[in-house]
Amino acid sequence: MTNEKPKQQIWGSRLSVPPDQLNIEFCAGRDVKSLPMADEVLFKYDIWTNLAHSKMLAKTGIISSEEQKALSDALLELFEKHESGEFKLDPEKEDVHINVEHYITQHKGVEAGKKIHSGRSRNDQVATDMRLYLRDQLIIVAENLSQLIEQVLNKAEKEKKSIMPGFTHYQPAMITTAGHWMTAWSQSLLRDIDRLTRNIDELNSSPLGAAASFGTSWAIDREYSSHLLGFEKVDENSLDCICSRGEYEAMIASNISMMMNHLGTISQDIILLSTPYYDMLHIDDRYVTGSSIMPQKRNPDFAEVIRSKAAYCHGTANSLLGILKGSMSGYNRDVQQSKYLIIDLFRECSTTPLILSDVCKTMVFQHESMEKLCQLGFMNAADVADWMAQTFNLAFRECYEVLSLAVKYSDEAGKLTHGALARAIKETGVSIDITVDDVNLLNTPSAVINRKRHTGGPAVESVEKMIKNQQDHLKKVVQGIDIIKEKIAEARNSCFKDGT
Repeated sequence: MTNEKPKQQIWGSRLSVPPDQLNIEFCAGRDVKSLPMADEVLFKYDIWTNLAHSKMLAKTGIISSEEQKALSDALLELFEKHESGEFKLDPEKEDVHINVEHYITQHKGVEAGKKIHSGRSRNDQVATDMRLYLRDQLIIVAENLSQLIEQVLNKAEKEKKSIMPGFTHYQPAMITTAGHWMTAWSQSLLRDIDRLTRNIDELNSSPLGAAASFGTSWAIDREYSSHLLGFEKVDENSLDCICSRGEYEAMIASNISMMMNHLGTISQDIILLSTPYYDMLHIDDRYVTGSSIMPQKRNPDFAEVIRSKAAYCHGTANSLLGILKGSMSGYNRDVQQSKYLIIDLFRECSTTPLILSDVCKTMVFQHESMEKLCQLGFMNAADVADWMAQTFNLAFRECYEVLSLAVKYSDEAGKLTHGALARAIKETGVSIDITVDDVNLLNTPSAVINRKRHTGGPAVESVEKMIKNQQDHLKKVVQGIDIIKEKIAEARNSCFKDGT
């Protein structure tokens, strides 16, 4: 009799450790999982918007302090009920805004609830909710991405001396190192995290108080509302506040699409390098999946799912851009669809960096196999041509012609030979003399790598410099995110913990 928890999937017996649960859920996607209402996702933000707006109404004398307290008490009670699952949105009440207002006025009988819509419209209300949601989601994705970058750089440090083949056109090209390869991954991801943090800065302004598009005659204080919501400033023109809805969504979707392209490239690298035919990388058992018919399978499903999610992002970005095209200034119901699209995009993609982070942390490079492969395909040919040009003060193109022939004559041997080089030199009429020791040194992958000490090259000292620069870059980004989070938390607490 065993007390082991039964497997939730039919495969996995051939694995040494159970599959990672996040990876299982990531690969299964929406196959057996339903989606929440879009406005369920926005509920906590709508409560926050209402709390901030009611405090502003009291500050400006539009409602009394007693009315504001009654509103805050009802809103905070509703928030707690929703958090505990006691309150659910009623589809008959159209949207989250009307659900909240109905609860305050009808369920709780708070008369001031009939005044809470003073100085605003659902247009600026939902635009504000969306800004709050987008800001939070961007922070989540950026933090998840920072974890991946950190793991990539950690692994690059460990693998900075690990010789491996480099490829162009999927064919053997030149010799590099795993550390150099991985700092290419992290460099591209740093561009992505920069774009995401710029998005946070760009959308971090409050549209609340713009009303239906054309302002309000109520004596509101938009700056105070903005402060209570943790925004950096007020989004000034009331018409553009509303017209810009969907614009930030499209911009974010485009930038996440680029991030997903980079994650897709990393995924494709992992797929290829981990096949038994390349045999350069081993994926931990926790991050592979199996087959319902082939017991031996170790499939990198997570990587294939990431590639498909990248394509999904592209479609979403195009849809968001299309929604905005050609609309007249002012609110148009078209933009309602932008809410669903961006919520779905974040739901599909937010955890992607976390999956890859764990994969990178646990994957193992097959050093012996990588070094053997560096001896194939004449990957040192361009480097030998460079060495000849530098050593004998020749034009590179002359040396290129020598190596073209030398590769041809060495084809049967599988690597450059002294005899083949000597024959090629003689046939091209170049007056130089290369020794056997020269050829042996040039056929040594580590010697080839050590010559590439320039900024960004694969020599150990160059990779170390890149790792340090990228770590410093990442540290600054993370510090900036922490500052934004601190300000948001302070603003939120001022509304939720001090409703009055």
